[in-house]
Amino acid sequence: MPRSPTNSGPRPARHRTPSADLDRLAAGSLGPDAAQRLRLAERSRRLLMLRAVMEAAGEGTAAPLPPLRAAMELLSRAEQVRPDVVAGILDHAGTGVWAVRVLERLGGDGVPGRATETKVPLWEELGYLHTLAATAALRAGVAGTTLLPVRDGGITLPTLGRIRLPPALLRAVAGGGAAVAGLRLSSAGAGPAVVTAGDRHLCLPSDLRRAGSGWQPLRSVSWHVSERAVPVALEDLDPYRDFRSPGRQPPALTSPEADRWAGLLREAGALLRGRHPRAAGMLSGVLRSVVPLPAAPRFRTASASFSEAYGSALVSLPRDAVELAVTLLHEARHSALNGLDHQLPLCRDSTPEHGPLLLYAPWRGDPRPPSGLLHGTYAFAGIAEFWRTERQTLTGAEAELAHFEFAAAGAAVREALRTLLTGDALTSPGRRFVDRLAAETAGWPDEAVPARPLALARSAAADLRAVWRARHTRPHHPGRVRELADEWLRGTDPRTVAGVSSRLRSPVRFASPDPRDELRRVLLAEPEALTAHAHGALYSARRHPALVSADLALLSGALGRAARGYRSTLLERPGSAAAWAGLGLALGGNGDRAAAGALLQRPEVVRAVWQQAAGRSSRPPDPVTVADWIGRIPGMCERP
Repeated sequence: MPRSPTNSGPRPARHRTPSADLDRLAAGSLGPDAAQRLRLAERSRRLLMLRAVMEAAGEGTAAPLPPLRAAMELLSRAEQVRPDVVAGILDHAGTGVWAVRVLERLGGDGVPGRATETKVPLWEELGYLHTLAATAALRAGVAGTTLLPVRDGGITLPTLGRIRLPPALLRAVAGGGAAVAGLRLSSAGAGPAVVTAGDRHLCLPSDLRRAGSGWQPLRSVSWHVSERAVPVALEDLDPYRDFRSPGRQPPALTSPEADRWAGLLREAGALLRGRHPRAAGMLSGVLRSVVPLPAAPRFRTASASFSEAYGSALVSLPRDAVELAVTLLHEARHSALNGLDHQLPLCRDSTPEHGPLLLYAPWRGDPRPPSGLLHGTYAFAGIAEFWRTERQTLTGAEAELAHFEFAAAGAAVREALRTLLTGDALTSPGRRFVDRLAAETAGWPDEAVPARPLALARSAAADLRAVWRARHTRPHHPGRVRELADEWLRGTDPRTVAGVSSRLRSPVRFASPDPRDELRRVLLAEPEALTAHAHGALYSARRHPALVSADLALLSGALGRAARGYRSTLLERPGSAAAWAGLGLALGGNGDRAAAGALLQRPEVVRAVWQQAAGRSSRPPDPVTVADWIGRIPGMCERP
């Protein structure tokens, strides 16, 4: 095998995606053969990324560690003995996260590039490749010596565990002038590996699956999500486990916490295997590691996946196995689609005619590119499918909430599919994928949902869209807004007035969805806790007290009181998107169709005209009166 800096080590292969894989994946099915094809393609991608790091880093940038080519040569030696071990290193999510991180720090000419959010020296980050190579050598039983970076008092060996250096050895490391320690690798069966610094040393256990003095093994759970048990790592040691902020990692698990996670994973696996076989197949084929995050408040589950961390999911500690199962399914779908998209691009996020494309995603608080919309559509289709089945097994409040989740996710998926299919952002494979996904979900609207959760789901959809429009769009022609204000002040018959189009604000800013949807879920799951939740610190933080009270009145059915509360909020804070949308919901519930239509479909126009009129009057006009007038303008409340 060649030994040049860019060609040493394992080599990528050629890959193909059968059309059948595309169709089955769109339908939420991932068989073992398709899963293996995705994994092999990701493996080749990681190899190319390693070579890109080698080229960008060049010689000398890893000092005081050995050159990066030494790590690649060690990987090559390990592969000759145990190809499966090196395959596991390439499959490791941290390998992809690290490679992206380092390439961001390096310019194409090997000079440090983008600003980073960490004080970790570049050589220390590059040293992660040495830890990958050392891990492969240990697993393969390849003898030799290497130097490794010491970070936070220890050395992480990805996919194996972490060495905690005792104080004397740490002092020896510090005395050496650089945060590095030696690792003497033993050949298979020839004794334990040894960490050295100066005249100090630490022997690692012969069996690295077991804890020992100074050694913490990576926790792994045997997860029976299918007939064959799948090992899933509880990844709480790797320095690149949380790809969102590599410089600030979540804390490692305590033993009781690890036991709790393992128990929940086993329960979730049994649930999926028993009632959701397609979802179980997806998770069995994709998920290889879970990065545990601290518990989040109910209905604010934190989870994430990353395109270069295939097979890994970040998840906050769930309340129960059901929450864990649906969250992992959500992230596994993202991961699978990332793998597919790496081989076969499904979307164009910009076009020569329109430039960057940004679209409404009916689950987000901010505009998304077509690729983000497709990802969310696919993930939420999995959520809807999960609750579609799960709601049939539940009773009481749990069933009501499950019906709501199915109706809300299903409606969001249908709206997003319409957006994707009527635009020009899909590639030919992408259109085939979306057509198949649309066919898979076509029958959902015909399925019965009880009246109460269905009404709340429809309210949630209208609420999200109205808040989004109020935040991110504005009337296209400011001069026309002034004319509309003039016509309103003169009392012009709205049926004789022309409307105004709207456009996205620029620049587009990130925004979380308004939290009012939490109250709908609390109302279904724990109605006795609704008042406490609305007035709790988490919900009411940075939310006007009148708005909180109006939200509570809206969800309690006191629509008149809610409308008065939203009016009061708007007179003091006319920029409140949540108050404009909430007022529309309250009026719609009372049958005021014209005003409600304007506030829910075109809140940005109502606000702009109201502000113009308020600036020319001795006292602000009634927002409802303005909304009613705009709602009667022909065509204004047709969805733009």
